[in-house]
Amino acid sequence: MDLAHMDRRQRKTHHAIYQAFEELLAENHYATITVAQIIERADVGRSTFYAHFSTKDELLEEMCTELFAHVFEGVETDAHTHQQLETTSLEGTLAHLLCHLRDSHHGVCGKLLAEGEPHFTAYFQTELEAFFAPRMPARSNWVPRDLLQALLVRSFSEAAGWWRAHGYDTPADQLAHWYARTMGWEALKRDQGAQG
Repeated sequence: MDLAHMDRRQRKTHHAIYQAFEELLAENHYATITVAQIIERADVGRSTFYAHFSTKDELLEEMCTELFAHVFEGVETDAHTHQQLETTSLEGTLAHLLCHLRDSHHGVCGKLLAEGEPHFTAYFQTELEAFFAPRMPARSNWVPRDLLQALLVRSFSEAAGWWRAHGYDTPADQLAHWYARTMGWEALKRDQGAQG
């Protein structure tokens, strides 16, 4: 259902369903959440829920679209929420991205990654592919580009899930540094410079 074409009452109901789902995700595993629980938490009827979403997966898909728009939007240029981070470097950009994952929407992003929820993880990795694409070296003599991108995406997704599973004890910039070093970003930059 398109929010732009909803009246005020429909938008309020849509938001109530969305909010109830987000709260349940913060408390439970996605797989254990039922439509009945969402309906009860949102205080709407079953037919009302299905007027907005055909399935729980469709609701998750819309949530992913909204979540990732916030998480990835302005991650390089808008650091006002995490002013202590140095966002001009690649590590700073990655740290800022991690902070967005941690702080957005009751921490639902990090929780779903830590749990390995397959739908959410797939959506997240698709967004990461777009995020990493312009940062990839033009070519590499030591690994195929598509393999390198897949490794970078999956490894960052795992790192973000690990971070949440360990209570976010490690500072975001430290985790970004570990990730960049482990994945050989400096080597990639040297490789790209040598080929330029």
